[in-house]
Amino acid sequence: MTNKKLTENFSLNEFIKTDPTDYQLQLLQLLADNLQSVRNFLQEFALPKKTVSISINSGVRTQADYERLIKNGYNPSKTSDHFCGYQLLAKPTLGAADISVKNCSLSLKEIAAKIIEWDKNGLVHFGQVIYEKNPKTGSEWIHLGNDPHQIFNFNIVIERNKYLMSLDNGKTYKAFKL
Repeated sequence: MTNKKLTENFSLNEFIKTDPTDYQLQLLQLLADNLQSVRNFLQEFALPKKTVSISINSGVRTQADYERLIKNGYNPSKTSDHFCGYQLLAKPTLGAADISVKNCSLSLKEIAAKIIEWDKNGLVHFGQVIYEKNPKTGSEWIHLGNDPHQIFNFNIVIERNKYLMSLDNGKTYKAFKL
C-alpha cells in the first residue's frame, strides 16, 4: 500500500493497514478532511512553543481487530463505523477513528466539547462525537465518525445518538456533558 497523503497532516496508513476499496478511500478522505479542520482549530489552544498533534489510535477495523479488542477487555460495537464498509452485521458503515491529542492546553473532554460546538456550528461535519474513558487504565480517547449527510446524496435516516460519552470503557453510553 502506498502512503498516500490525505491532508497536510494525515496519511492513509494512519487509518488503514491494507489497500482500501474506493468506497473506503472516499470515507477516509472525508474523515481526514474533518480531522485536519479539528487540528487546525485546536492550534489556538496549543501549549507554549508547541504544535497540537492528533494521533489515530484506531481507524479501520477488521473482524480480527474486533476480536482482539474484546479479548483485551474493550467493548467494541458490532455496528461500529470503524468497519468502514465491512461491518459485521451487514449494515452500512461510514468510517470512524479514535483519536488522542498532544500539546493542547485543553483536556480531552474539553476538546470533545469544542468538536461538538464546531459540529453544531457547521465548521466540521461528524455523525458521532464520543468521549470515551477506560477507568482501569485512565486512558481516554475521542471517537469521531463520518456524517451520513456528507456521504449520501439523498435523505437517509441513520438512527444514532450523535454526542455521547462513556466513562466505563464502552460498556454504557450517555449524552455528552462537560
